[in-house]
Amino acid sequence: MSVSFDQFDESAVVILKVLAEHFPMPTEIGFNDVFPELDGDVRKRAVHIGTLAFLRHEDLIAHDVGSASSFIITRKGLALFNEDIFKHIKNLLNSEADNIEL
Repeated sequence: MSVSFDQFDESAVVILKVLAEHFPMPTEIGFNDVFPELDGDVRKRAVHIGTLAFLRHEDLIAHDVGSASSFIITRKGLALFNEDIFKHIKNLLNSEADNIEL
């Protein structure tokens, strides 16, 4: 048996790109937010909801408690874009350490 990623791919790519673009702001990525032209497509809506659930379960995105469809991208999600937030922060802290007076 083989698994087809076709349905998953469209929603996953849009979700991750939108969240990366708006990082670190929580962003609305509900079905109507990212696919407003497909409002009546029940099957695509179900795929989108399943994709959100999968990305969340795998810790690629995190739910913002303030809204039902608001999320942020996580460290794991950023790693898909070859970004390491810990390394970034560490570099900032190390470069700023010389300039901080205590």
